[in-house]
Amino acid sequence: MDNDSLRELKKEIHALDDVSKIADKFHENWIKPLRTNKQMPFLAKLPEDSKNKIKDKISGVQKNIAEIKHSQVINHKLQHYARSLIDLKLTTLNGDSKKAEMITKMLLEDDFLRMKNTIVDIQSFETNLQELSDAYHDINTLLEKNLSLDEALFLMELPHKMYLHNLLKTSQKQKQIVRDLGRHFISLAKKTTLKNNGR
Repeated sequence: MDNDSLRELKKEIHALDDVSKIADKFHENWIKPLRTNKQMPFLAKLPEDSKNKIKDKISGVQKNIAEIKHSQVINHKLQHYARSLIDLKLTTLNGDSKKAEMITKMLLEDDFLRMKNTIVDIQSFETNLQELSDAYHDINTLLEKNLSLDEALFLMELPHKMYLHNLLKTSQKQKQIVRDLGRHFISLAKKTTLKNNGR
C-alpha cells in the first residue's frame, strides 16, 4: 500500500460532508415545520390519532438528531488517522522505531483515538440514521394518507430528502474509509514489527 493511496484517502476524508450541519438542515426543513405547523397550517387539520403518532415519532427522532450531530466527531477522528498513518509510513521508512511504536500504540490503545472505538461510533451512527430514516418514512406515509395532493407535494418539495440522503451516504463512506485505513494500518504495523525484529 503506497503513500498515494493514503493521500487519496486523506482527500476523501476532508471531502466528507459536515454531519452536524446537515443534521441541522434536516431538522430545519423537516422536523421544525412538522412541529410548528407555521409553514404548513394544513397539518393542524390532520386527524387527532395521526397527529399523536407523528408527535410521538418526532419526539423519538429528536434524540437521534442530537446523537447524529455528535457523529461529526467521526470525521475528525478519520482525519487524525490519515495524518497518523502518513506519519507512521514516514517514520517506518526513516527507521524511527520509537516514534512508529508510539503512533501504533496510540491507534490501538488511546481511549479517544483507538480505531476499535471509532468502528463502534460508526456503527452507532448507522443505527441512529436507520431509526431516523424509518421514522421519516413512517411519518411521510401517514401524511400522504391524510393530505391532499397539493399539500403532500408542498411537503415533499422541501429539501429534507436530500439532507437525509447525504447523511446516509456519509455514513457509508465513513465505513469504507475506516476499512481502508485499517488495511493500511495493519500493513504498516507489520512492517514496523519486522523492522524492529530485524534490528
